[in-house]
Amino acid sequence: MAILKKFIFALMILSIFSFFLPADLDPAYVKTFGYGSICVSKGGFPQKTKYDASQFEFRDGKFFVEAGGTIDLRSFNPKGKLYKDLLDVFTKKHKEYSKVIEDNIYWRIFANYDFAGNKLFDKWDTPEEMMTNDKEICLIAFSTKNGVRDWDGSAVKWGDTNNDLKRDVGMWLNNAKPGWQLYIVHSVGFQRNFPELQYWDYNQGKTVVPIGYEMAPPIGHVIVEVK
Repeated sequence: MAILKKFIFALMILSIFSFFLPADLDPAYVKTFGYGSICVSKGGFPQKTKYDASQFEFRDGKFFVEAGGTIDLRSFNPKGKLYKDLLDVFTKKHKEYSKVIEDNIYWRIFANYDFAGNKLFDKWDTPEEMMTNDKEICLIAFSTKNGVRDWDGSAVKWGDTNNDLKRDVGMWLNNAKPGWQLYIVHSVGFQRNFPELQYWDYNQGKTVVPIGYEMAPPIGHVIVEVK
């Protein structure tokens, strides 16, 4: 009986440990899209362990989606790089890292037309230049706690209440016309206090130090076009 209990306990420990092990990426993703890239599914969430080509419409360097449809995102870091490697390169020499609140991974989504159909961009800048632009329609910041630093990529799921993808991009897709585009950039960085931008808040009766983001150069970027 004692042996049986020990065996069951061992299985429980193994099951718990297995739950937290990162799943292996289906190599078909990298073969199709490459390292340091983003793929955009119009057919549901792309599972890490199983590449399903039917979820993607990819040609001429762009993903195509339906107006009124959905998108799910998955990213792949440069070969051999985990998020902690990318963060270390960026943060170790950053002069403002002493003010850090939390390390993050970021998704920034721009659109060439706003929700009402007004043109925002005539053409897309380089990914590095887009990182300095503040006209995104959706910004998603994920904490790197709970093991994220050891990941070699990540994903954003449509409808996940932990992000605003469905709320922000869903509204845009519902109004989108054929030819409208999204420009998606993925990066790492950190939140910090910005004492240089502090201001007096009359309602609170005190000086407020705002919190903002410092972002590294892009890991990957992609264009999405509405059919």
